[in-house]
Amino acid sequence: MTLQRVTRFLRKTPEQQRTTLRFFARKSLSRLPFIPVPLRIEIAPGRPLSLWWSLLPTADHPNRTLLEYAGDDCSELRFLWEFLKPGMTFFDVGAHHGVYSLLAARKLCSGDTVIAFEPSPRERRRFQLHLQMNEVTHVRLEPYAVSARSGAFDFFTVTSGFTTMSSLQRPAIDHPIRKISIEAVSLDDYLNQRRIPSIDLMKIDVEGGELQAFAGATRLLQLLRPIIICEVLDWVTQPWGYAAREIVSCLQRHAYVWFDFAEDGKIALHEPRHEYPETRNYLAVPREKLALVEAWRRA
Repeated sequence: MTLQRVTRFLRKTPEQQRTTLRFFARKSLSRLPFIPVPLRIEIAPGRPLSLWWSLLPTADHPNRTLLEYAGDDCSELRFLWEFLKPGMTFFDVGAHHGVYSLLAARKLCSGDTVIAFEPSPRERRRFQLHLQMNEVTHVRLEPYAVSARSGAFDFFTVTSGFTTMSSLQRPAIDHPIRKISIEAVSLDDYLNQRRIPSIDLMKIDVEGGELQAFAGATRLLQLLRPIIICEVLDWVTQPWGYAAREIVSCLQRHAYVWFDFAEDGKIALHEPRHEYPETRNYLAVPREKLALVEAWRRA
């Protein structure tokens, strides 16, 4: 079998051979539990930004180098980088390993506010490592899930496979899951306790718990009115018992306008759909703040 694979490899064109070697190199390196890499994120055409990262992502894009960021949310990160200005406040709800928070901290000054919520102890440890590796000290990492009410909850941690899908509801996947106890907080309770007067931009990706998070954020949605980067995905809302389109409807009732992210960093008016099968983020903008995103809108 090995000889057959070598023979097939040698019959490939040089370009195909490079692609194959790159694929196996990434797969092998991504299995290492810790490998410091200078991850490059193109925040604008021809403008890469480097972050020290502790693992090599398994995803591969043929048009990106081995050390380039392999996520599908480059447009969202570019929007974050261009939108945030000194003096602003950024909330990262469902922060995972912290790429959004790290970029926000790089863009904002040390006296500005970057607050990240990540309930998974495993993900939080790696997030803390990334803060140390990048010498970032002005991100407040909170060990809470975000939900409709504050209190103790069961949390379902995916131990292998789709580890990004850990959630307050058991994910609908066939992978090992471990149940732990965590603390959750509603956004309104947190804002009141911390006396935070404003939020300019918020990213939320809580694996289907978005409606619950918004149910506990009445003051945030009615008074603070942040611009929101939000995942809308049927696959993850199914265990919660609702269709992802209800996330869109919820913010529309609060006078938010939805946009699609395009690969070139622009945004286009979103046409609400009945189904949301693709893993994608969308931009929700308060109607009175549409002028703030005019520079990103397609003509």
